[in-house]
Amino acid sequence: MKNTVLIKNATILPFTLQTDGSLDLEPQIADVLVEGDRISQITLNIESTSADAQVIDATDQLLIPGFVNAHAHSVEILEKGNHEASPLELWMLYTYPPLRSQHLDPRLCYLRTMIGALEMVKYGGTTIQDDLIELPYVTPETFDAVAQAYVDVGMRVSLSLHTINKLLHDTIPYLGDFLPPDVKHDLETTKILSDDEWVDLFQYAHQKWQGYQGLVTTVLAPSASQRVTPELMHRIASLSEEYDLPIHTHLLETKTQAITGLELYGESVVAYAKRHGILTHRTAIAHGIWLTPQDIELIADANATVIHNIVSNHRLCSGIAPIRELMDAGVNIALGSDGMSSNDSFNLFDVIKAAGLVHSAMDNPYDRYPKAADVLKWATYGGARSALLHKDVGAIAPGMKADFVLYDLNTLSFTPRHQLPIHLVYAENGSSIRKVFINGQLVVENGRVLTVNEADVLAEFHERMPEYASYRKEIWQQAERIHPAIEKTLSTALNQPFSVNRFSRPQYAS
Repeated sequence: MKNTVLIKNATILPFTLQTDGSLDLEPQIADVLVEGDRISQITLNIESTSADAQVIDATDQLLIPGFVNAHAHSVEILEKGNHEASPLELWMLYTYPPLRSQHLDPRLCYLRTMIGALEMVKYGGTTIQDDLIELPYVTPETFDAVAQAYVDVGMRVSLSLHTINKLLHDTIPYLGDFLPPDVKHDLETTKILSDDEWVDLFQYAHQKWQGYQGLVTTVLAPSASQRVTPELMHRIASLSEEYDLPIHTHLLETKTQAITGLELYGESVVAYAKRHGILTHRTAIAHGIWLTPQDIELIADANATVIHNIVSNHRLCSGIAPIRELMDAGVNIALGSDGMSSNDSFNLFDVIKAAGLVHSAMDNPYDRYPKAADVLKWATYGGARSALLHKDVGAIAPGMKADFVLYDLNTLSFTPRHQLPIHLVYAENGSSIRKVFINGQLVVENGRVLTVNEADVLAEFHERMPEYASYRKEIWQQAERIHPAIEKTLSTALNQPFSVNRFSRPQYAS
C-alpha cells in the first residue's frame, strides 16, 4: 500500500530547469500530493482519495527540494575538529595514511557514517555523494556498513569505491627523491588490490546495493588520474558505460597536482584523464581549481561536472576555482562539503553562503558575479546532475522523487520576506527547517530525526572512540615519517612556474 502525504497551501519554489538553463525560482502557493516515493500532483485544492493520507498544513512554509552534497568523505567524521588549515598534501598524511595496513571495525564505520548523515538531513540535505576512502582499499564489510547507515537514516546516497592503485611517490613529482629508503620500502610493500580484485569488489557492491530500497546508487571513483594506472582507468570507463554509472574523481585540487601532470605525463591531468577514458558526460570532477582554459574546454566538450568545494578549498590552502570561466563555458557546477575534517560540517548552508560570497572578490565586473539563483542551482540540479540523478531529484514537479524540505517563513532568517532565493543563500542556516522528506518518508520533524535514535547513536559512538584513539596514534606516527619529504616536495612544486594562478596572491617564489 502506497504511503500518501498531502501538503496544503505551501509556498513552493519549483527549482525546475528552464530552456535557458536557469531554474524556476518564482514562488507559488499550491498543494503537493505525494504517493509512494514520488510527487504525483502540484496544484490548488487537491483532495486526496486515500483515507490514510497524512495531511500537513504548510501555510507560511516554504517547500523546496533537498540539497545535494555532491562531494563528501564520511570517513573523516572521526577527524572532525582535529585539523588546522594546511596544504592538502600534508593534511592527507594525517587523514589518509598511505602506510596503513589494518581496517577499522565495520561497526565504527557504520557509526561514523550515521553521525554525518544525521547532521546533513537536519540541515536540509537529502542526497549525498559519499566518496568512500579506506586505505589501502575498501573492504566489502566497510562498504556494507556505510551503505546500511544511510539506508537506516533514510537518506539518499551515491556511494563510491574510492580507488588508488599506485604508490604515493609515483603520484607526486619529486617525492621519491626526498623519501628515506626505509619509508620508500614500506610504501612499496603495502598491499594494493589487483585490477581483477578491484573489479570483483565493485561487482559485489553493485549487485548488492544498486537501487537498494530506492536510496542507493553505486559510483565508480578513480581517486585521480595520477593515482590510478591507465589499465584500471580504462576498465572503470568500460564499467561506467556498461552500467551507466557516474565516475567520481579529483582533478587539479592543488598547484602541486597541476605540476604533476606536466612533470609525469607532459600534459594536464585532465587531458590525461580524457586520454584514458574517465573524462565523459558521466564524470564529476571534485575541486577543479588549477584548471587552465584548455582544461575547461576539455571538460565542457565532455559535458562533465565540476564540484565546487569552496569551504574545503580554503581550509586546505588550495586556491580559488575559476567558477566564472566554468559558467561561461556552460560546465555543470555542483557543490560539496568535501570531508568532515577539511570542513568540520555537513551543513551545506555553510558551503552555499561561501560560494555566494567568495567569487564576488574576484577581478570581474560586478554584474558577472554568481547570483543567488546560480548558487541554488549548484546545490540542487547541479549536484543531482553530477550523480546522474537529475531526472529524479533536485526539483519539485510531478514524477520527481519526494525529496523536499519545509521551512518556516515566520523566522528571523526569512524576515522581512523579500526575495526568497536571497534569503536562502545569505540569511538561512538551517534553523528554519521544520520537516524533511526523502523518498516520500518523513525523516526529520522539528529538528529531530525520526528514523533512528540519535542519542543511542551518539552514546555508542563516544563509547567506541577510545579504540580509534590508539589507532589514530599509529596514523600520526606513520605520517611523521613522511612529513619532511612532503614539505620538501611542496616547496619544490610550488616554486615551479605555471600558466595560471589560483591563489589570492602568488605564493613562494615565481
